[in-house]
Amino acid sequence: MNSDYACSREVFRHRSSPDLPALASVLPRRAMAASALAAIPPVWITMAKIFSTIFSVVYALSLTLTPVRSRRTASGSSAPRWLADPRTNPSKHHAEVFILKYSAAWILSVGVVIASRAFEWWGPWGYMVYCVSCAAPYLLYPLARPLPGDASARRRDWYILKANVWIAVFSFIGNYWYTHYFYGVLKADYTFEAHRLNDVPIALYFMTHAYFMFYHVLSNCALRRVRSGFEPDARRFAFECALIGAMAYTTAFMESLTICGFPYYRFENRDMAYTLGSAFYGIYFLVSFPMFLRVDEAAGGGRRGEKAAAMTTTFHQTFWEAMGSGMAVLCLLDFVRLALGIDFVMKAGGH
Repeated sequence: MNSDYACSREVFRHRSSPDLPALASVLPRRAMAASALAAIPPVWITMAKIFSTIFSVVYALSLTLTPVRSRRTASGSSAPRWLADPRTNPSKHHAEVFILKYSAAWILSVGVVIASRAFEWWGPWGYMVYCVSCAAPYLLYPLARPLPGDASARRRDWYILKANVWIAVFSFIGNYWYTHYFYGVLKADYTFEAHRLNDVPIALYFMTHAYFMFYHVLSNCALRRVRSGFEPDARRFAFECALIGAMAYTTAFMESLTICGFPYYRFENRDMAYTLGSAFYGIYFLVSFPMFLRVDEAAGGGRRGEKAAAMTTTFHQTFWEAMGSGMAVLCLLDFVRLALGIDFVMKAGGH
């Protein structure tokens, strides 16, 4: 009896006790995993949640879309596309190709500048020369060597010139006015020595032009793909709104992230700059992305093969639509400021 009890107790002890060598190997791995998780900055976890939510909504809405069937028209195929139609809108098509190609060049130069920290010895004129050199080719190159779509057209019909006008107006408004909202709401500050207009480095007016030309052509491609590829109904409208919101927030965040390598643009709270600041900056693009697409663009993204004359936007229209877009953004920024209960003061002598 006693021996049976002792035997049963021994068997139970071996079965119920953990495998100590195996446990010893598991615990360090769990500790390392917990340590690695704890080392992740909370802001990155927050951003992961934000982007997961944004793109989940976009993906869910994409499942409701009704694709259009590719068909032939008198002016060519109406298949879904990213770039403007080279047959019905050659000026815009070749301009978008040029902008994308040239943007790759100046973006590469920015990476070299940040990595080499060349800006440390530039001074005011160095910043000016570099930023102007990034923006100027968007205008000067097509004037010196007309793009393939403009070789036989009048300059007033060149899309590349209208795109430069639109972006120049919008980026000027953004720097002159909107930057002060970043100063006041996000406590941002440019600390490098520079020539200034309304307490904003003049060089950045030009650098913004380069950035915005790139951003807005990318948004053209995405929105055109949606408009030319799916039936125009309420579901496509909802998806397009969500897509614009996702592109706006992502664009703002990526710029904030990439500029962190530049030490002379600081925030009082960088984590807030990534989360709230990206939403605040993204307001620019909520308005500008769909409005910029309107320049020389056919209804429905040109899917139905309208005549080129129906797609022409005059310089007068281009200028005033950019001005109107700028005012719409200014109102939205101020509505946010009022909701946050923050006073706004634009000081002539600096913030």
